Amino acid sequence: MRDIMISRPRPEEVSLINEFFEIVLKDTFERNGISDLVDTLDKEIENKRCFLNQDMESCGEDRYFLIAKQEEKIIGTIEYGPANEVIISCTNGESKALIEIGTVFVHPQYQRKGVGNRLLSSIYAELEKKGIAEFYLDSGYKIAQKVWVYKFGNPEYHLKDYWGEDADHMVWRVCVKDVLLAI
Repeated sequence: MRDIMISRPRPEEVSLINEFFEIVLKDTFERNGISDLVDTLDKEIENKRCFLNQDMESCGEDRYFLIAKQEEKIIGTIEYGPANEVIISCTNGESKALIEIGTVFVHPQYQRKGVGNRLLSSIYAELEKKGIAEFYLDSGYKIAQKVWVYKFGNPEYHLKDYWGEDADHMVWRVCVKDVLLAI
């Protein structure tokens, strides 16, 4: 996967990125056995589109996206911005001063090929450049949780049955320096 380029999104790519969100989230919901939650899926897609718009409108100040492309095909995204409501709630507001990394998506055909790791490395470098020492990352998707436990260890917050029976939510607090040393 050497021919993958990581870059900031351009305004002319917004519609392609929005299509990408739809593809990845539909696949994610299906693989996690929650494809029947149509309203939740629609809200999640709209939420990601709003995040991308925040990036575009603020030139990366309010939200900061990176995209991975192979040739002209968008195959991955990652962003950081203010901590979400779930993180703020479970940390009793202590997270308001920290950012979260989110929208870590890889196209289903490109998963397990290093694209996500390349995106993570790139966003870590951006955080370090900006003097951001820590971040939160959260997930309610069982498959993704396995990846994050492998990368970051056990979560700082484990919200049992948050989304329903056997549907936990996990939140990690991560030191940028630690992940850069591990790369």
